[in-house]
Amino acid sequence: MRKTKIDTTTIEYPDEIGFCFNPVVINVYGHAWAYIEVTITDTITSVKKKEKRVMFGSSCFFDLSPYAQGVFDLLNFSKVDYSVVGAQDSQVGRMFSIEIDMYGVRGELGNSFQFDTFIIWGAMKIGERYNGSRSLRWFKNFPFSVGMYCATTDTVLSVIADGVTQPPFTLQGRKVWNIMLNGVEASKEVVFELPGSTDAASVFDNTFDFTFRGLLNVKTTVLCTVDDADSGVYLRWIDRHGFYCYWLFKSGDESRQIANDGEFVRNNMADYSYVDGYHGGTGRKQRKTENNTMPVCAPLVDSVTYDFLFQLALSPVVDIYAGQDDEGVHRWQSVNISVATFVKTQKSLQDFIATIILPETRVQSL
Repeated sequence: MRKTKIDTTTIEYPDEIGFCFNPVVINVYGHAWAYIEVTITDTITSVKKKEKRVMFGSSCFFDLSPYAQGVFDLLNFSKVDYSVVGAQDSQVGRMFSIEIDMYGVRGELGNSFQFDTFIIWGAMKIGERYNGSRSLRWFKNFPFSVGMYCATTDTVLSVIADGVTQPPFTLQGRKVWNIMLNGVEASKEVVFELPGSTDAASVFDNTFDFTFRGLLNVKTTVLCTVDDADSGVYLRWIDRHGFYCYWLFKSGDESRQIANDGEFVRNNMADYSYVDGYHGGTGRKQRKTENNTMPVCAPLVDSVTYDFLFQLALSPVVDIYAGQDDEGVHRWQSVNISVATFVKTQKSLQDFIATIILPETRVQSL
């Protein structure tokens, strides 16, 4: 965490990057103010949220993560334009302006402090590195993007396809980007290189206090290996780091479960009528529901890929690819992943298996 001191008041506050499902902590201590008011502002929408707290002795504590989570609840994560050439803002990262106002016993403003922090829709765990170098599989026959965080404006992203340097992409501003591969031709691999900077970090390490230490002059390299497979179950999800992820799975046997819902039979105490009565003197209502599940498998993946695919089970945003409409727009259907125990063995290669819960099928009721 960062720290500053104003007279006798010490303020500990988040580093320049954070995640909305990790604590976004502010500590104020050292002077017995009457109360502290914190204002968190989404710089994109200018929406402000305020929280006021009385100090406990000479200290006060805030966690602003619920306010950041509320901003991201307004996003539609399914809106990704795969026709874009170059980079597109993924909308999973926001800059927040935070102001800390300290008031005396008469309600007068004593001191103020303001800082900015970039918060991402995700959660890091201890020991992870954010936006570091990694390897992905590019499913060339399906919509695909590469997630990448950039901290500086007008950053040149190098593109190398099958060893040949391609025209670079320019990243305009501090965002979590979706890098589209439209116009990039490769049969083996594509490498993206984001250069390190001397004054703004794009790669972060966890420092075990829920904030993150920026690594200057550290570049990010993403290797995308080309996969020409054209059939299977194609899933998209957002991992804990706020990146869109993709994988083409092999499908198993679909399971269909039928259940009765709201069935009842009522005797109307009337004679059976051959003219008016389908059920005669009896009132009847019955509704059926159909719940479908389908196992999917990624056979014989290594340990790193298994960890990558395991994020599928943790993500609340999982979509199955449903093809293109008449206008060529890619369509996705939201699905869920069944709760299960995933056992990662010590073998060098193992199958990753998950079960998709498909949307409920609408059926008749009578």
